[in-house]
Amino acid sequence: MGKIQLNKEIEMQFHLEQQTNTKKIPRWFAKFILRQTQNNPNIQQIVFTLVEPMTPQEWCLIWIPVIHPGIELPCDGERNHTGYMKACLTTLSTLTGYHERTVEGWFYGKPYHYSVEILLRCFHLIFKLQQYLN
Repeated sequence: MGKIQLNKEIEMQFHLEQQTNTKKIPRWFAKFILRQTQNNPNIQQIVFTLVEPMTPQEWCLIWIPVIHPGIELPCDGERNHTGYMKACLTTLSTLTGYHERTVEGWFYGKPYHYSVEILLRCFHLIFKLQQYLN
């Protein structure tokens, strides 16, 4: 009886989270987070913040200069430099497993699965941690 009630409470929390927060994360992952952090809402908020989606464009602006130091960043309103775009496509293709042409479409408005943004946030956090540890 207690287990059924707990599942219903988790389900209700999940639905509340979905209604108040438009982030797209896999349902199984949201349930896992809610279940593991149900006694500490502060930790729950931290974990949901950690998986805040990150667009390919945001990721590239931060990490391309670090990974490819000689590549020039684009200026606002200007066309991307050829080397910058190639570095983005190659790096994102390697990290996500998608073909470079698919990745290129993301920069021109083609849709991609929401898990790509979560994956990029994870790589961002891993690279930040790696920088911190070095």
